[in-house]
Amino acid sequence: MNNELKIVEQQIGRKLRSDSEISCRCHFNIPAVIKVPPKLDDGTPFPTTYWLTCPMYNKKIGSLESHGLIKELDKEILNNPELKKQWESRQKSYRQDRENLETEDLGPKATGGVGGAKESIKCLHSHTADELSTGKNIIGKIVIESIGGFNCEEACIDLKTLEKNKDWKIVW
Repeated sequence: MNNELKIVEQQIGRKLRSDSEISCRCHFNIPAVIKVPPKLDDGTPFPTTYWLTCPMYNKKIGSLESHGLIKELDKEILNNPELKKQWESRQKSYRQDRENLETEDLGPKATGGVGGAKESIKCLHSHTADELSTGKNIIGKIVIESIGGFNCEEACIDLKTLEKNKDWKIVW
């Protein structure tokens, strides 16, 4: 395993369950998003192609979710035809992109759009990871506009030891 994937494991606090590639980096050139195959190493379908590893974004987005932003955006999708059109379009293209990554036809497959969602947003982390990696996700774009870009003053990982940086903190 290369050092970048060791960094990702430190960020997410567990071992990776499949080979993954870095799809986005922060301003410290540290992985922020990984691209995960549609099936994990054990054959489990995985609907989330882009997985957010950046602790800053994960904490900030968790705060937005706990304050009800998913419900607000779900309502906005219902009331705003242009937003609904853009969201539905990305859901469809995300499904297609994931299906194009499939290397075999055997066994169950992941379903749904971003993060496996079918009828609602479900997870702002997934939408943000998709936007950071592809620039195609209107919900992720809204989230990034709400919380800003990468703004840590120190790297979350000590690149010499590949351990969590004890001095790292979130800047709002």
